[in-house]
Amino acid sequence: MRKIFYLAAASLFLFVLSACGGASSSGSTDGEMASVTFAEPARILSFAPLYVAIEKGYLEDEGIDAKIASGGGGSQVIATLLSGDSQFAISAPRAMLSAIEAGEDLISIQGLNSALTYEVAFSKTYMKEKGISQDSTLEDKMAALSGATIGSNQVGDSGDVYLRYLMQKYGQDQKTLETVKMDGTGSKVGAMQEGIIDGGIASAPFSSQVEAEDGGLLAFRLSDEEMYAELAWEIVFAKRDYIEDNPELAKKVVKALGKGIEFTRENPAEAAAAIISYFEGVDEDILKTSLEGLKPTYVGHGEMTQAAWDNAQDPLVELSEISGVPTKHDTTEDVLWTNSYIEEAFSK
Repeated sequence: MRKIFYLAAASLFLFVLSACGGASSSGSTDGEMASVTFAEPARILSFAPLYVAIEKGYLEDEGIDAKIASGGGGSQVIATLLSGDSQFAISAPRAMLSAIEAGEDLISIQGLNSALTYEVAFSKTYMKEKGISQDSTLEDKMAALSGATIGSNQVGDSGDVYLRYLMQKYGQDQKTLETVKMDGTGSKVGAMQEGIIDGGIASAPFSSQVEAEDGGLLAFRLSDEEMYAELAWEIVFAKRDYIEDNPELAKKVVKALGKGIEFTRENPAEAAAAIISYFEGVDEDILKTSLEGLKPTYVGHGEMTQAAWDNAQDPLVELSEISGVPTKHDTTEDVLWTNSYIEEAFSK
């Protein structure tokens, strides 16, 4: 594996990053590599283009020595970004919007995913009890969520918010849904097998792991819903003044990640093989299958749209008591987000 800095989450928001340094404004000077740290909330497959960009040498080709600070959720991602311990953050829009609500000036320059990547799996027993199958309509599956107990990595996280909003959209009372905190896939699978929970929600490769361990079946992907099929998800963002002071570096970053997006989309098997070391204990075939399922979320080179930002923001504002995002922000281009660096990077 090329140079990576992996930092596990701790209960306190403290990071000790060795040799993270500061990024030069041009990416490299006189042959020197620019040291750049990307903060991620957790190790998840949605971030595959970043890992691919490291392992395939795309960031190195741009003169960037990339490190990753990983763990702690969106709040810790913001903490490292604001402290200067990381130069770029990759997380759900909620983390960025929450920081903007607190008065920070941030801007997104790329989206790793152009659709929501959460998956919901139900136990086979629960599906039989509710009389649904994988071929049932999304409306029937939303009805099955009424009164269900679902395991989630974090109660009240983005998956929880987007799932509840979808229930409302299909006429179900989202307050009847109970979500319980269960870290990792193993705990969810065991609880589904024991009938403690009816299902679980997480990003890929969640459902493939559940099915491999005979815990249940993929019920639906949230991107099966039209508005979630075009949604700004796992965005790349930074402090606005940092981007304005380092435009060439920003262009190099989106170029490398854009190549990572393209490679992951077009070569899921090779991508899975390249990043298998990032997912200890996960079978390579499961990664390959999951990346094939995620293929529709890896669009272009990470260009974003206003509609995608509206679809990301509206559920957060509608359920602000859970999300902590009460304000509806201006989603026109160059306010919260911009495609300008991608356009420049891939203009030739």
